[in-house]
Amino acid sequence: MNEVIKEVLLSGKRLTPDGLDALEDALQNGLDTQLLLTRIKKLDHVFISREDIDQIVSELEKTLSPVVVKRSDFHPIAKDYSPNLRILKEHDITNNSRTTGSVENFVHYFRDRFNKIYNMLKSRPSDVSVIDIKYLKKHRGERLRVIGMINEISYSKKGNLLVRCEDLSDEVLVVIPKNTNAYGLRDTLLEDEVVMFEGKMTERMFIADEIIRPETPLNKEVKKIEDDLAIAYISDIHIGSDMFLEEVFKKFILWLNGKGDKHRELAGKVKYLVIAGDVVDGIGVYPEQEDELTIKDIFKQYEAFDEFMEDIPDYITIIVSPGNHDAVRRAEPQPALPQDLVKSNVIRVGNPSWLEIEGLLHLIYHGRGLDIMASSIPGLTYTKPTQLMKEMLIRRHLSPTYGKNLIIPEEQDYLVIHEVPDVFHSGHIHTNGYELYRGVHLINSGTFQGQTSYQVKLGHVPTPGIVPVLELKTGLVHQVKFVQDNPLPET
Repeated sequence: MNEVIKEVLLSGKRLTPDGLDALEDALQNGLDTQLLLTRIKKLDHVFISREDIDQIVSELEKTLSPVVVKRSDFHPIAKDYSPNLRILKEHDITNNSRTTGSVENFVHYFRDRFNKIYNMLKSRPSDVSVIDIKYLKKHRGERLRVIGMINEISYSKKGNLLVRCEDLSDEVLVVIPKNTNAYGLRDTLLEDEVVMFEGKMTERMFIADEIIRPETPLNKEVKKIEDDLAIAYISDIHIGSDMFLEEVFKKFILWLNGKGDKHRELAGKVKYLVIAGDVVDGIGVYPEQEDELTIKDIFKQYEAFDEFMEDIPDYITIIVSPGNHDAVRRAEPQPALPQDLVKSNVIRVGNPSWLEIEGLLHLIYHGRGLDIMASSIPGLTYTKPTQLMKEMLIRRHLSPTYGKNLIIPEEQDYLVIHEVPDVFHSGHIHTNGYELYRGVHLINSGTFQGQTSYQVKLGHVPTPGIVPVLELKTGLVHQVKFVQDNPLPET
C-alpha cells in the first residue's frame, strides 16, 4: 500500500482521506495495481477522491471481469496439426558470430551490405546501363545509372542537393538540382544507405534527376494456405517491470486456452505464437531502473516468463527472439536467449531472424532501427509504426545509418532485408499497428507494459494488450483486444 501511495504522489496526484480509504479497499479486493495506477495518473485533476477511485474500479471491473468463461466445448483446430516451421539459420547470428572488431570486419560488413543491395538495384529492368563509378568519365554526357553508398549529404550555395557516395571502385559527387523530381526525396536520404542515381556525368560531377531504391515488388501476392490455422504476434512483455500488465497478459493466455468470452473460434486456430523481444524488463538497461522493478533478479524475471509459457497450450509452437531489454548483447544482430535463462519449451532465435511458418516467410525484428527512421525522416512518428517499417522495406535494410544504432560489424550484414518477406513482425516502440504493403503483412505488436514514467516525459502513449492474429487461410489480420481503453478496433 505504501508503494502505491508513493507512486501516486510521484505522479503529482494527492489522495483525499476518503480517496485513500477507497484505494485501500480496491487493492484488498485484488484489483490489478498497475492498471489502477495507470488510470489514476491519467486523471486531469490533482486531488483524488473516493468518487474518482470508485469510478476507476467500476470501469476496470467491467473490462476485466469476463476473464474466464468455464466452458468445456473448446475444441481447437490447431491441436490436430503438426507444426511446419523452418529456421533460416544462415541469416541468424546465433552461433555464427565471427567478429573481432577489427578494421577488416568493418570492411567485410559494409562490402556485404553494398553487394547485396547493389545486386537488387542492378536487377531492376531498364534500358539505361549501370556503370561503376570509376568508369563514369569515359561516358560523359550519356544517360547512365550509378549505384553508391551515401557518405555525406549537403547543399550547394544555390540550394542544390549534394550527395557524396562511393562504390567498390571509386567515389563521386552526385548533384540533384532543385528543379528535378528527385529533389523532393532530399529529406529521405540517409547516410550509409545504398541507392541508385540516374542522370549524366559531367567533367567533375554526376547530375542526377532520379533516385531509385531497391524497394518491394508491386506484384507480390498475399500468401495463403489451405489449412485454417492462425499465428499470434506479441512483443515487449517486460516481465519484472512495475508497469507490467500481469492481469492483461494472463487474460491473453486464458484466451489461448479457450477461456475467453470472445473470438474463441479464432483462439482455437492459433498454432504459433511469435514473440519479438523484450520478454523481461531486464536489469541496468537504463539509469535507476531498479526503482521501477518488482522483480530485481534477472534470473527470476526469466523464471516468471517460463511459468507464463508453461500455461500456454502445448500444441502451440512458441518462437522467441530477444530485444534490447533482454539478457544478451545489446548490439545488433543479437543471438538467441541462452538456454540457461529460458528453460521453457520454446524455440529461441536471434534478432533479427528469418523463419518459414507454414510456408510463409517471416522477418522477425525487435525494432531498434525504428528509432532511426522516426528521428531521421521528417513526418514519421512512433504513432504510426508501419510507416517506419515501410521505410525499412523501401531501403531493404533494418538500420541503414551506422552509428545511430548499436551494431556489431560481423562478416556479413545481417540487417539487410535480402528477400521480401510475407510477414514483417516488429515491436520495440510499444505502439500496435498493422498494414498490408505490397503483399507484405507489416505487424507491430505493441506491448503488455503500461505507460512508464519515461514515456510520460516523452508524451508517448503506448497501446498495450492488443494482439495481432493472422488467419493463414484468409490472409486476414485481427486485432484482438484484452484491455478496454485503446484506440484500435476490436478485430
